Amino acid sequence: MKKNKTLIIFLSLQLLFIGSVQAKCDLESFRFGTSYKALVSKLKLDKDLIMPKIDGQYEQLASVAGEKLCKNEKVFEFASVDFVVLYDKLVEIRVMSFSEKPGLVDWAESIYGKMQKKPTSFYNAQPNAAWIWDNPNATISYSVLSDANSVVESIIIQSAKHAKYFSRLAKELEGE
Repeated sequence: MKKNKTLIIFLSLQLLFIGSVQAKCDLESFRFGTSYKALVSKLKLDKDLIMPKIDGQYEQLASVAGEKLCKNEKVFEFASVDFVVLYDKLVEIRVMSFSEKPGLVDWAESIYGKMQKKPTSFYNAQPNAAWIWDNPNATISYSVLSDANSVVESIIIQSAKHAKYFSRLAKELEGE
């Protein structure tokens, strides 16, 4: 009887911890290379919010309020998330957050790996810093700017596998 109670408690705790791990907002679930139509479908955006592709336009953008996309992450409450699609492939995710102090960086490092040597200006009372780091799938760019009352954080996550689309776009735009 005691073993059954112990087993039930153990399994209940496991479910609790598994649920909290799954609650973390992981933008990597939006796979680079996804088509615009599939991305919009996964985001469950209203048709009125979908930006139609204009002839000759290479880039499409899907924007979502951070609190709608990442309901369980406080750091996304005053954030916007933009999904950049080039040539019908998701190639970049941009997150911009407005808050009282930096917090988006902690979220990014928990997903994409830690930056070991942050600029000393990041630790100032009013941080102003920027850096870039890589993981096997992406290049991540982070910046923070502040004034007396707030900070603006920006993270750009760019697909390493789809870098050729940025080169292609640059060549086509130079030719115009």
